[in-house]
Amino acid sequence: MTTAPAAFDHLDGTLPAAEVRRAHAEMRERCPVVHSDRHGGFDYLTRYENVRAALRDAASFSSADGVKIPSNSLLPPVPALEFDGPEHAEWRRVLDGPLTPRAVRAFEPVITEVVDLLIDGFAGSGKADLVDQLAEPLPAIVIGRMIGLEQSEAVRARAIAAALYAAMGTAEFPVRYAEFHDTTQGWLADRRRHPGDDMLTQLANGVVEGKEIDEAGATGLLVAYILGGHHSTGSALGGLIRHVLTVPGLRDELVADRSALAAVIEESLRLTTPLQLFARTVRCPVQVGGYELPQGGRVLVDLAAANRDPREFGDPDTFDRGRTRNRHLAFGTGVHVCQGQHLARAELRIAMGRLLDRLPDLRLDGEPVESGLVGGSLMTHYALPVAFTAENPGWRA
Repeated sequence: MTTAPAAFDHLDGTLPAAEVRRAHAEMRERCPVVHSDRHGGFDYLTRYENVRAALRDAASFSSADGVKIPSNSLLPPVPALEFDGPEHAEWRRVLDGPLTPRAVRAFEPVITEVVDLLIDGFAGSGKADLVDQLAEPLPAIVIGRMIGLEQSEAVRARAIAAALYAAMGTAEFPVRYAEFHDTTQGWLADRRRHPGDDMLTQLANGVVEGKEIDEAGATGLLVAYILGGHHSTGSALGGLIRHVLTVPGLRDELVADRSALAAVIEESLRLTTPLQLFARTVRCPVQVGGYELPQGGRVLVDLAAANRDPREFGDPDTFDRGRTRNRHLAFGTGVHVCQGQHLARAELRIAMGRLLDRLPDLRLDGEPVESGLVGGSLMTHYALPVAFTAENPGWRA
């Protein structure tokens, strides 16, 4: 077992993306298990085989102590992400309603409507920042529609959720959490006065899918939907747009023939890996790569490092539109696999498709601005400046 590079602290948001990726790769190639003395001490798992095995062994690698290092006592456990066993299964059933493949297919016209409304906002100008004007607001508005928020309130919630996530692991977190808590409790109070046919009303009434929900549970569910459904999808969409516009010939190929888009999305997800680090607690001594992890120890499973592991992916740092074996872990795997993956894929497919339908000569118009690690896990874009031939007013493909 070796010790993590002294320069790498997953909560140091000042490290540029290239440095974070270098640290992922150095740890992965150095040793199967890399120890860090930071934040109380923990071990990184970075190789694909070990990360995948840990994610699929929920009995040995528990999520119930929180998926962040250090854990946060203010934030209630996030359903179903931070539960194990029967409680986990029960929470997944509660969350699953609007997120099943069938439900997402039925919701696709709403996603298309939101995408087109957002594109309408810049299509006539010939220039845009596709982070600020599409990738960030789209998932917030979609999730808002899904749970019962008006568009203006969903956009406001996006800013509050982004500030909350960025503050994780910092002294600012209590203030940001209070803002999120007060906002969401305000929504529920409003639904008690003015009930509707939506999830917020169910939460306000304290029963969702037959399960009684207290205040902590309601807050946790809203964290799961709003944070989970927003940041990761926004990051994934920014990464997808960047890949389509920078991989030679890819944009024109997709404009002419959309059949390869699904594979392009999966390869972009592999390289982007929006949420990169998840904590687990070792429930019994476990052998990993010849090293024994002690019972009670904390680990960070590094999805981003695993998704570029040359032991699993040939030429792993290259975007390969024809990659035939792509068992990436961007959505995790095992019982805690991301429940929102079907919704996220639909948003990516529809947004990229409508951009190419309406703005087929879309191109970068300056350097994209990429974040380091935000909140100890998220990597995203802050800006994607683009140019294109402006649409004629009133015209839509």
